[in-house]
Amino acid sequence: MRQAEGSIAAIKERLPVLSPVQDVDLLREAGFTDIDLFYCAFTFKGWVAHRA
Repeated sequence: MRQAEGSIAAIKERLPVLSPVQDVDLLREAGFTDIDLFYCAFTFKGWVAHRA
C-alpha cells in the first residue's frame, strides 16, 4: 500500500494533467485547427489536429 501511495504522489508531481478544454486551448494557441480527440484512456489523450 505504501508503494502505491508513493507512486501516486510521484505521478501527480511529475505528470501534469490538463483538462480536455485546456488541451484544445493550447493546441489552438499553437495554431492548430480541426482538433479532434481520437483516443482517451485514464489521463492519456490522443489528438488529431492540422496546422497550415
